[in-house]
Amino acid sequence: MDSTLGFVISPTAGNGRGTFVGRTVRDRLLEAGHRVIPLGAPTHEETSALLESALDAGELDGIVTMGGDGTIHLAIQHLVGRDVFLGHVPFGTGSDIARDLGLTTSWDTGLDILIEALNERQPGTIDALEITGSHGVSYGMAVVSAGVDAIVNQAANTYSWPHGHSRYLRAVLAKLPGYRPRTYRIEHDGKQATGEAILIAVANTKSFGGGLTISPDSDPFDGKLELLMAKKLSLLEVADVLPRLYEGTHVEKDFVHVHDVTEVRLDTIGEGVVAMVDGEEIGPLPVTVRVRPRALRILR
Repeated sequence: MDSTLGFVISPTAGNGRGTFVGRTVRDRLLEAGHRVIPLGAPTHEETSALLESALDAGELDGIVTMGGDGTIHLAIQHLVGRDVFLGHVPFGTGSDIARDLGLTTSWDTGLDILIEALNERQPGTIDALEITGSHGVSYGMAVVSAGVDAIVNQAANTYSWPHGHSRYLRAVLAKLPGYRPRTYRIEHDGKQATGEAILIAVANTKSFGGGLTISPDSDPFDGKLELLMAKKLSLLEVADVLPRLYEGTHVEKDFVHVHDVTEVRLDTIGEGVVAMVDGEEIGPLPVTVRVRPRALRILR
């Protein structure tokens, strides 16, 4: 199908190489018979304004993002509930969403997948996360973090070195040893529980942190989310669980608890936490996270 596509490139993707590769992506889309409207800007705020204006004009069939999880996150704030599809070309250090959706983490392979899908397939639908709190309402695709996982994510976002997954590991080593568990109040399915935890996550997809399989059973097409909680860990337990995160076998340990939910409210008693989703800051707890089944159209 010939489509009119808004094209959003992360200004930081590939450590500044995004503009060069973006021209190649644009040219391939044009050669395939599609109309391409550039919507990228130097800041997220400017890009968001361009997206909203273009979508309100009603001329777009889809939005194509090029970058990592943060670029997808930016786009879906405007796409949830709209009849406009998302296509994605992975490029950058954080591509957990692309990996989980079978789009690979290589921009040239991802571009081939996108062009084939544009020519041969209709968009499908996928679940989204809706997060409500003092910040207002925002949307996510992958994982809401609200424990040490959020603290590590915040720290990793401040590092310019190293790149990729190694940046996340650097943050783990810096933040985990001295982290004090928070006391949480968690409500879901008519139940309320209060207790200490070191990790709190609500997952729609499997991965975060550049390849850590935090929720191996998550499926963004099943209309539900997974709530993961881990109690305070000893140093021996930390040494045991970290390698398990790559394969997702940490959920087999008795200090990790997993619940299927469709809506959950997360709050802290005492010291607070700023929640993260898709590697981006949302706002302080409390937040309510619920699944929006099939709320986003996606081409893959």
